Amino acid sequence: MACRFPGADSVADLADMLRTGRIGTGPVPSARLALMGTERLPVRAVGLVDNIDSFDRHPFRISGSEAPLLDPQQRLVLEMAWHALEDAGLSPANLDGTSAGVYVGVASSDHAMQIARTTGFSGNAHLPNAVQNAAVSGRVSYCLGLTGPSLTVDTACSSGLTAVTQAGDALRLGHCDIALAGGVNVLLNPAGFMALGKMNVLSRTGQTHPFEARADGFVRSEGCGIVVLKRLPDALADHDRIHAVLPGWATGQDGRSNGLSAPSRAGQVRVITRAMRSAGVTVDDIGAIEAHGSATAVGDAIETLALAEVFADRKHPSAALGSIKAAVGHLEAAAGIAGLIKAVLMVRDNMLPGQSGFENPSPRIDWKALPLHVPLSTGPWQSPRRIAGVSSFGISGLNCHAIVCSAEDCAVAAPSAIARSTAGGHLFLLSAASPAALCNRARQLLVALDNPQVCLRQLSAMVTRRWVGLSLRAGFQAGTIAEARAAAGKITSEPTQVPERLVGPVMLETPEPLSHAAFETLCRACPDLVAPDAGRNGAVTVRCPTGEIPAALLGLHLAGAALDTRAVTAADPTAPDLPGYPFDRRRCWYVDTPPPQAAGK
Repeated sequence: MACRFPGADSVADLADMLRTGRIGTGPVPSARLALMGTERLPVRAVGLVDNIDSFDRHPFRISGSEAPLLDPQQRLVLEMAWHALEDAGLSPANLDGTSAGVYVGVASSDHAMQIARTTGFSGNAHLPNAVQNAAVSGRVSYCLGLTGPSLTVDTACSSGLTAVTQAGDALRLGHCDIALAGGVNVLLNPAGFMALGKMNVLSRTGQTHPFEARADGFVRSEGCGIVVLKRLPDALADHDRIHAVLPGWATGQDGRSNGLSAPSRAGQVRVITRAMRSAGVTVDDIGAIEAHGSATAVGDAIETLALAEVFADRKHPSAALGSIKAAVGHLEAAAGIAGLIKAVLMVRDNMLPGQSGFENPSPRIDWKALPLHVPLSTGPWQSPRRIAGVSSFGISGLNCHAIVCSAEDCAVAAPSAIARSTAGGHLFLLSAASPAALCNRARQLLVALDNPQVCLRQLSAMVTRRWVGLSLRAGFQAGTIAEARAAAGKITSEPTQVPERLVGPVMLETPEPLSHAAFETLCRACPDLVAPDAGRNGAVTVRCPTGEIPAALLGLHLAGAALDTRAVTAADPTAPDLPGYPFDRRRCWYVDTPPPQAAGK
């Protein structure tokens, strides 16, 4: 999984935010006002991600003329999809032809509204796909070569979690074998602030206080979160690291109620009850509820009434109640995925976070009738099996609830890596799409090597499995941590050589003939490899100092061959986190794009 939320540029940052009670929202910076084309907004605070006008187009092979026009929502989803796939133990650059689905929750496009206000773009051929919401999911599938379903989901504030349920349904029905799911939201136009201000749902104090006496609305926020989903038996068979299990979920519309945008107690009760029934859990199994928690007077009151009805027969002590909106604001179309990722961290890390800024419970809520409580400080989750419910409700009337369980029962032993250590040492293969990114990849490796608990064999397999496939290559074999540090340090200081990307048959030349077993193994990693006795037939020769598998892989990698290292490195469910790809973000904004008649001059 991966995320960029206000105050949290990664899942690790978000976990730290939850533990410490940090808040990611704050005053509107002048740089964002400039991007919006306005001098002020009618709010005291927003939740923003940094450098929304910057992007690294190179890993996704997007042209310099198209990239500045892309909706930043598309760009955020591309980056977070890449990071989430790496976290899942995959190399995003090597997934061409994979039956993977993409489901992304998106609502409005402030970028499209800004483009409409700007002259000079009506004749740009890139514009239709740059601004349409359908391309938010479609571009991920296109750029990574994924062949499963690709859907953009819009149910307003419940879009992100609804996208996850759609992905789960697709996996259960066999429509894909792996799925990316999540949501995104970017704030670039003042109109949304004006409209929501008229609805009296925005906080006048500049803070989001769900279920608190000071609650006066929410702070608008932007960000993106993506999770990678697989059917549980497949994940176990593939020895994947499983953060959590989603045993059940449900969606449902309010139907006719007090108004299209008005929350419905009956609708919320129905969807939560159906999700619990789908997951096979009872109210006494639930240890925490990650609520929608809009921090509006009506919204919080109705949500707690619905929860009181659902949990009326609970016999166990009260469960924890919270909302991530207290820390990062209301991410709108990405709100549900933010709540889901928080719940995953809770069940995975044995953590019940204290709610940021919570002091006095709301007097508008009947707490005696509600078998739930808001934790004031972060503490351990005292339960052998941790189960949470996550709610997300949309202004469209579409409600969504998902059940999240801890994965201890699913733990499996890590298999031995196929490309194991040899006389040359452990194999490290690195790649990037720019010289700066390759240097930063090596720096990320140096940080990982500095961890006192590092296992060199495990780290080499993780790096070689996830960090390959891009055009700029580096690599080495190392028998000790000191050797690995020296080699990684050398990558950061030497000019990067760009190998010619090898297309077509490849032949290995080694001092001693490859054994049949070694050749078969290498063919699984490099399908273009041909036997030396097959005749050259236009094959490119790659010379290697030895015939051992790691040395051959290193030679092929540095020569520019396409490698699928999943064939020679086993997934490891016990593997620690590695940082995501270090995108070489540069200013990339539509106002800097020359009009069509000036392009190419």
